[in-house]
Amino acid sequence: MTSKVKIKAGAIEIEFEGSEEYMKDELPALVELLCSIGPVSEDQKEEESQEVPASTDLSKQKLQLTTNSIAAKLNVKKGGELVLAACAHLTLVNGAATFSRSNIHAEMKLANHHYKGNMSKNLSKALKTLVQQDKLLETATDRYALQAGVKTQLETQLSER
Repeated sequence: MTSKVKIKAGAIEIEFEGSEEYMKDELPALVELLCSIGPVSEDQKEEESQEVPASTDLSKQKLQLTTNSIAAKLNVKKGGELVLAACAHLTLVNGAATFSRSNIHAEMKLANHHYKGNMSKNLSKALKTLVQQDKLLETATDRYALQAGVKTQLETQLSER
């Protein structure tokens, strides 16, 4: 069953349409994370407005998976693998072409079955390694995109399983 909710708290506004299961299991963590970020400065608003907004039409989305589900399907064991799972969610589910380091970290935290606290400390190293391995592209300082071949590979892996 699909449900729809719109939440506004100060400068933060969340509009969600999806399964009740996701709403019960994942949405509270997302709301908590967004509220913990605090007020957004004008510079941050301008930077974030450059991102591709998440698709609100679920019929156009190819995958309807949580970051936890993606991480499980990819058999994530290490921080770098969780970074790719988070990027896969941001790209293949949310429809974002590029994303910031903080977007990636927030998405990793939503994979609570796989996320470990030390992953935060090692995020810069994981991102650098993935860029060197040509799995991620650094489009600007602390802005990333999945390399096209990796995006296709992940999409195939996730839709097959």
